[in-house]
Amino acid sequence: MSIAETDGQRWREHGAKARNWAGLILLAVMLAFVLTQVGFPAAVLLGSMIAGIVFGVGGAQLRMPRIVYILAQGFAGVFIARSLTPSILVDVSAHWPLLILFTALTLASAFFVGWSINRWGGVAQMPAILGSLPGMSGAMVIIAQERGIDGRIVALMQYTRLASVIFAVSMITHFLPNSPLANLAADPVGGFSWTAVGLSALLALIAPFAARLRWIPAAAMLAPLVLGAFLEASGAFHIVLLDEVVSLTFAVIGLEVGLKFTRESLANVVRIVPVVLVSCLLLIALSALLALVLRLFLPIDMLTAFLATAPGSIETVAIVAIAGHADVSVVLAFQTVRMLVVVLFGPFIMKQIARIPIWKD
Repeated sequence: MSIAETDGQRWREHGAKARNWAGLILLAVMLAFVLTQVGFPAAVLLGSMIAGIVFGVGGAQLRMPRIVYILAQGFAGVFIARSLTPSILVDVSAHWPLLILFTALTLASAFFVGWSINRWGGVAQMPAILGSLPGMSGAMVIIAQERGIDGRIVALMQYTRLASVIFAVSMITHFLPNSPLANLAADPVGGFSWTAVGLSALLALIAPFAARLRWIPAAAMLAPLVLGAFLEASGAFHIVLLDEVVSLTFAVIGLEVGLKFTRESLANVVRIVPVVLVSCLLLIALSALLALVLRLFLPIDMLTAFLATAPGSIETVAIVAIAGHADVSVVLAFQTVRMLVVVLFGPFIMKQIARIPIWKD
């Protein structure tokens, strides 16, 4: 092949990719608009995720650039910090027995679902165990690949559950009556200033540097979140993010989740797709049951209770919590404790669970 032909092929590939991105963005905008008109919270997040799934399964072979996703995590952390008060520390200290208990119950529910699809769904033991660990989906897939476990099955289980939880909490938020809490995400009248906008953006821009701290789970989001929450609570300045930036953050996170579903990944494990979908519905039902139990111990609304026990990604759950006017401090307290347990003790828990003689070879 001549140099001219090679260059021509390269330009055709670039053109095809550009058309796919344009189509993806157009579909995401259309879906977000429709879902907003219907009244769904976090409509941009949900619409972008659905668009990503459509194009991913359609064979578009698109990937969200890593730096873009890291920056989106940073802005998500700042966005969440804007809604936090020091009460989250009070919640953690006052309710730590409940936090530990419901973290254990959530893990038990997840492993029950993993055992079920191993027993009756034909999924091997280790992929079922690792795929059922709630939270930190990307980390679970990496661990699977490093240990020689079928990463395709783990990825399918993790990302299908994440997408299912995002869809479920959006539906629940839409149909449940609004929480009596005020709109936590709203800026006070007269609180806008371009200086605050710039400083808020600078907080988010530390995400790429924080992401290098591999020993801190979800550091790209947590570092801006913790620093932003401290500055917000101290009264140093009020975090202000432009609506367009918030929408773009939602869109990037939604696309990142949706584009994980590719034609190739599904083709290799197509036989277990129905099993995984049923397992996701079962896990969501168990989470709803745990939410009902949690309400017996805490005076919180059903949406807050469900989001606290939902086995999803911490940034997506927190975003939906804010959009649905749930008690963000309670949700983050439960989600953060579970995330730390999974990240710090996940491999140990996985090893101990695997030793229990209940698994089918």
